[in-house]
Amino acid sequence: MRKSALVLGSLVLLAGVVVACGAERRSAFDPDSTADKDAGFEGGSTGFTPGQTPCEGLECKIVECDDGEKTTLRGKVYDPAGSNPLYNVTVYIPGGNEPDADLPPIPSSLDDGITCETCSSVVLNPLVSALTDGKGEFVLENVPVDKDVPVIVQIGKWRRKFQIDITKKCEPNDVKDRTFKLPASSKEGDLPHFAVTSGSNDALECLLRGIGIDDSEFVNGHSDAGHVHMFSGSGGKMGPSAQNELWNDVEQLKKYDIVLLNCEGSESLSNKGGSTPGARGAMYEYLNMGGRVFGTHYQHVWFSKSPESEFQELASWADAYPPDDTFDVNMSFPKGEQMAEWLQETGASTTLGKIPLKAVRGSVADLREPAVPWIIKDGQPGAKFFTVNTPISAPTEEQCGRGVFSDLHITDRAGPSSISGCDISKGGLNGQQKILEFILFDLSACVSDDKVAPQPPK
Repeated sequence: MRKSALVLGSLVLLAGVVVACGAERRSAFDPDSTADKDAGFEGGSTGFTPGQTPCEGLECKIVECDDGEKTTLRGKVYDPAGSNPLYNVTVYIPGGNEPDADLPPIPSSLDDGITCETCSSVVLNPLVSALTDGKGEFVLENVPVDKDVPVIVQIGKWRRKFQIDITKKCEPNDVKDRTFKLPASSKEGDLPHFAVTSGSNDALECLLRGIGIDDSEFVNGHSDAGHVHMFSGSGGKMGPSAQNELWNDVEQLKKYDIVLLNCEGSESLSNKGGSTPGARGAMYEYLNMGGRVFGTHYQHVWFSKSPESEFQELASWADAYPPDDTFDVNMSFPKGEQMAEWLQETGASTTLGKIPLKAVRGSVADLREPAVPWIIKDGQPGAKFFTVNTPISAPTEEQCGRGVFSDLHITDRAGPSSISGCDISKGGLNGQQKILEFILFDLSACVSDDKVAPQPPK
């Protein structure tokens, strides 16, 4: 009886070992390996040894290399103009068993309104992924070996698909420079939807043109066409009234992923609700829903004159006009370090962490947490650039809105009456304007804790 029990126990133990080993996933093959071919792995087939989980699609084209060797894909990602490299762009090869299938559509804010988009929800099912660094460079490791491998570049709702031949096994595969560019129009890929309010003292619409967005994407007012919808603020020359058509109503605001607010030369409270919260209350609600807002100079009123104390108390507000000077990039947090490196890479800065600026204003006398300063002057309080994630009171992992305030102008004058009248051409940004480009794409990215370096999706 004891002998039978011992035999039975041994069989149960052996069965447990078989089950445990059977959980091993078959994720790679070597097309030159006789053992792999004997086991049923033929040039990307999904054959597998009994007891192993089969690989799927491009996963079956990943080659097993000797120790220390990897098949990699290396490249650099640029803005739509193909002029400046970009930081924190996700580059990935999609997984699944249908690698040639169309990408799932990105939800449109025009149709469905903005959503609370987190970093874990932006990129779906990557087989391998990486983020670009401060020079716009990336390395994908253990990539499949095949022709026409789909490679996706994406930051927030900017997304474009490429087909790349990866033919070198267990060594680097370098992609020709300026192959990877974000889309300039909907013909090339996906873009966020922008609402831009024109004003009398700045022209952020021309910044969008400078980074490479096609003129065909700019339209006046709400429309099913284009990705940049123009509205006129005080002194603005393009689009219908922002007061009547955009910022007084959160239902209109939430049609847009990103709202850009040009300086109007004064606080112009009369077109933002006057003595009542009005539009300023709607903007607060929009940011807490996951909206992204970028305002220059006097557009600080969305914070300083907000009906909500948590916005008002982000800073002590002033109205100063400091002289042109060289300012400092705040390199005390990961993204600040990367911006300093990026400004050198793009020629905007000749000394790491230093940047010459003109037409700088002094709206922020003192900045308080949780706002994060980006451009500062050593030894002086305040900031020339700050960001804050929203809702402010929410846990970090639940914040999905983002506000940006800039005391820098890109033109210091009103924008043109049509986008073709911009004096900033495609790829023609100067050093000061490049700072705003960096911040714009950071605003486009999924919201994360600025104190922690971004991580590639898995």
